[in-house]
Amino acid sequence: MILKTLGIKSYSMSDVDKLTINKVMEETLEYLVGKKKRPIHLSFDIDGLDPSVAPATGTPVPGGLTYREGMYITEQLFNTGLLSAVDMMEVNPSRGETERESKLTVNTALNMILSCFGKARAGFHVSSMHFPDSI
Repeated sequence: MILKTLGIKSYSMSDVDKLTINKVMEETLEYLVGKKKRPIHLSFDIDGLDPSVAPATGTPVPGGLTYREGMYITEQLFNTGLLSAVDMMEVNPSRGETERESKLTVNTALNMILSCFGKARAGFHVSSMHFPDSI
């Protein structure tokens, strides 16, 4: 694995399952920030989320992060006060099999981006999701 060869800290889904996303983020932030406060750049590939919340992407793979886990990551990064840049990658509405899948993926990405800027989540209910008409 290239990450291990380069000495880059990473977590697998098995690690997330075993440790919980809370512990993974605690360890990650300690590793990234530690005693030296420096800007954080988040590059988030949305195909890391389970296809049930982000199906319109290049590589949808069942068993990814849940919506709540993805949002927790962005919330915790916002809370550091050090988040300086955000890339939301692999969002591809044209890959959705239905308009609903495309809108679900875009809405998930938008919610995660907004969370990076401090918008707190009230919950996630597919049946009550509001999609802008322009999407």
